Amino acid sequence: MSQGVSTEAENFARSYAALFASPAASSAEDVADLAIEIGRYYRPGMTMYTNGNIARFETQAEAAKLVETEMRNNISIGLGTKLILETIERIVPYSETSALCWLRWSFHPQEGSEFEGRGWTFTNIYAFRAASAGVDAGWEFVVRDHEVNEILRVTGRTFEGS
Repeated sequence: MSQGVSTEAENFARSYAALFASPAASSAEDVADLAIEIGRYYRPGMTMYTNGNIARFETQAEAAKLVETEMRNNISIGLGTKLILETIERIVPYSETSALCWLRWSFHPQEGSEFEGRGWTFTNIYAFRAASAGVDAGWEFVVRDHEVNEILRVTGRTFEGS
């Protein structure tokens, strides 16, 4: 398999991660614009798999809306949304234009929140697809069981706030 798609996926993942580490990630005023930027990293038809539940987004705008909703929920409870990419655990090319990527994240609760100092880590698995057929490079799917299970374990809440 080509190392080209691995390098492209790694660069893409680092660019994506930088958005979540920005100050806008915990700003109620800036989160809508940030969610739109994040949504641009998802290819049309992007699917999120979470503990057996499936959410599919036909457009980047639909995906951005979910990102904004989840971020706003975390901001409203004082948790914040600061994510740091700890490491890219592995990238496995599947074809010349696709690769699976294991990204290990750390979540840092906002200062002053009831969860301050109780951060957590999780690994999501993303499917990267290089630009093709007039569609920009992006994530085609993500498996995020670990992410949702860890937020629930630490906070007793899901992204929906309950």
